[in-house]
Amino acid sequence: MDFSAFARPSFSAGRLLVSATFVATLLSGCGSPRPVPPPAPAVRHVDLPTDTGLPASAARALGQRFAAMHPVGHSAGHLQVDDVDDLAVVLAPLGQSHDVVVAVLVIGAGGEYRVATVSKVVAPGCDTCTTTVDIAHHLLSVHVMRPSDPDFERVTYQFGYRDSDDALRLVGVTAAQPPGDDPIAHGYAISTSLLNGAKVDTLDPTQSDPGRRRELRSAVSLRPVIAFDAFAFTPQALGPELRRQPVSAFEPSESLPAAALTLLRTRFPGAPVQARSAGALRSDGGRDLAVVLGPAAGSAEADSTLALLLAQPDGSLKLGATSGSLTRACRGCDVQVQIAHRALVVQTTAVDAAGTHIVGYQFMATPKDKSGTLRLVGVRTVLAERTGGDSHRYVNTANLLTGDKLDVVEDVTHGHRNRAEHASKVALRPPIALAGFTFDPARLDAETRRDFTP
Repeated sequence: MDFSAFARPSFSAGRLLVSATFVATLLSGCGSPRPVPPPAPAVRHVDLPTDTGLPASAARALGQRFAAMHPVGHSAGHLQVDDVDDLAVVLAPLGQSHDVVVAVLVIGAGGEYRVATVSKVVAPGCDTCTTTVDIAHHLLSVHVMRPSDPDFERVTYQFGYRDSDDALRLVGVTAAQPPGDDPIAHGYAISTSLLNGAKVDTLDPTQSDPGRRRELRSAVSLRPVIAFDAFAFTPQALGPELRRQPVSAFEPSESLPAAALTLLRTRFPGAPVQARSAGALRSDGGRDLAVVLGPAAGSAEADSTLALLLAQPDGSLKLGATSGSLTRACRGCDVQVQIAHRALVVQTTAVDAAGTHIVGYQFMATPKDKSGTLRLVGVRTVLAERTGGDSHRYVNTANLLTGDKLDVVEDVTHGHRNRAEHASKVALRPPIALAGFTFDPARLDAETRRDFTP
């Protein structure tokens, strides 16, 4: 059984730096020669990136304006007009390479560069962040990498002189987050134009379904013009432009085979399809379907359920197990399902004032069970919190077949990651079948309880 989807560690070890101090005591005595003191230990200097390729006049202009900063990167290109190269320079305080500002330089009347505008501080307090710039196609792109950011690790802010000859303004933003370590791991990307409000959300393929790259197009309201020197350079400054869509929004009901749609409409009339996944759950290798169904319009029932559609030898589908409520204990949850490695993972995600709550349930058929009945074999709970640039994550992973439980605490403070874990055992339960199962982590208190404080 492949249980790795629920127990993939993501170690991030820090380095322990040890420094030694040598103390020399000069001894003196009658007639004793004065000992020669040992040589002083070499002082270690940290090599910081420094951009030495700037034009001389640009370096002079920056030195006069930013005496306490040094250039760590730059880009030249046609930003405002076609026949003159402008410069964008990343500057960091002396002795470090983060907490940068971006200065834009233009050529003045005398052919010398001058500072035209300067950004606010980019990525303050993040030791692991990097900021780079490039100028191309009359756009200045500022790329910010935040490896520890739980929302987006890569964000590019684009500025141009569009519709304005003298004010550099924000015209677009793109953001991307690679797949994480959740059982259902998608790469996610967003691209939004601040000129016309067009927004494209992209859900990248998963390892178990590499052919499905999905896009969702929408629009956001236009903002007043945001000048380059007034922008805060944080994803939180562009909430609507960088707001993620629930995964269920990428799942149109038309993507199901016609036979599946007919069966579902007969058995669950009016119930909308919220999510689905296809794959082999049984030893015969047939391509089964797991479908999340929302409540029918006008129905008194307000909860989602999950239904299995089992592939038959003649190519038809047969209704299999139907779960109990998926969302009764998780109002407003986004539900995802995935079939991979003969296992079904059902994951709920909710966001409230306490943070993001993720619960993943893994079901499999045991090899000795000829009927192929799916039973619960694992549960994983996540609480992710964020305050400013810092984040905290608590993860419980429990194997219901062995009773093994692993609690993991991960904190990211000022870009530095700390990780602690605790292994324990829980009592084994009688088999829990998918049929009729109510997705409520409170029913699995021992397996999901937060009982580890490092």
